[in-house]
Amino acid sequence: MQLQGVVRSIRRRALSELRSHGKFAAWRERDFLHGRSVPAGVIVLSTRGCAWALRGGCTMCGYVYDSSRGVSQAEVLRQFKEGVARLGDVAYLKVFNSGSFFDSDEIAPETRREIYRIVNTLGVERLQVESRPEYISREVLEEATSLLEPELEVGIGLESTSDYVREVCINKGFTLKEFRRALRLCRGAGARVKAYLLIKPPFLTEAEAVEDAVRSGTKAARLGVDRLSFNPVNVQRGTLVEELFKKREYRPPWLWSVVAVVRRVKEHVGIPVVCSPSGAGNRRGAHNCGRCDSRILSAIRSFSATQEIEHLHGLDCECMRSWREELALEVFLR
Repeated sequence: MQLQGVVRSIRRRALSELRSHGKFAAWRERDFLHGRSVPAGVIVLSTRGCAWALRGGCTMCGYVYDSSRGVSQAEVLRQFKEGVARLGDVAYLKVFNSGSFFDSDEIAPETRREIYRIVNTLGVERLQVESRPEYISREVLEEATSLLEPELEVGIGLESTSDYVREVCINKGFTLKEFRRALRLCRGAGARVKAYLLIKPPFLTEAEAVEDAVRSGTKAARLGVDRLSFNPVNVQRGTLVEELFKKREYRPPWLWSVVAVVRRVKEHVGIPVVCSPSGAGNRRGAHNCGRCDSRILSAIRSFSATQEIEHLHGLDCECMRSWREELALEVFLR
């Protein structure tokens, strides 16, 4: 496919210029779990990197540049233990590796089993990991759920329920059918599923992006996912989105668009809808005029932690008029 060739070319060049020695991170935040706002912990492990990204990958994702060449499984475990020590007591533990937790070339089976053992000592209510559908099998899920005492939640970057958008705009590398297969396997093994959905992939207008995100959120809920997480695109280094951004052919979404998507979806689904925009409030992330950004971001985060839609009501700024005008006129300016 032509798009795959383009992103592969960008990736090869950027991997030689940008790849670091890996960035491990851990932090605390608030999230919504079992009907209440709870302390949550995030651990980001530096592994060898997402296999799909190393072959070209998605048009908006630059996380592969924070991966590590030749990282050992002992080092991955050391990072996890350090993250646990930093976090303290949390109810909801999220372990990310910017790739697939169930890809044994990133996190070996014995490493996963040791992570499960440690998690069982922490008193958390839920462990979340992430994976592409092709690494989700009955065997890895049954092992995880049999060894884990807390609930298991598997995050999958669905991005859009439109195969066209996922292939032509995102170059995601899997179909809705493959996502549904992974969803069935997770549900069959007793694991919950969080679907990640993009707001404004490249090549869509702002209005098209809003409608695609709303359709995707409501459809994913009907398919049976347990939680929706909306991710507004931010311009990451070494990506096709960055190339478009530098040519002024891409603007990250307005925060007004994020509010509109989250509010509209929440009004139609009965599952948690969350959003924690990365890089928001600056020109490379979702943003408004600058004067209202922090206030709108605070409202989105408060809603995500409580699921109280009132946090998204009554928001206003002079720039809302500019956003509405762009939605109405951008098709003529394309």
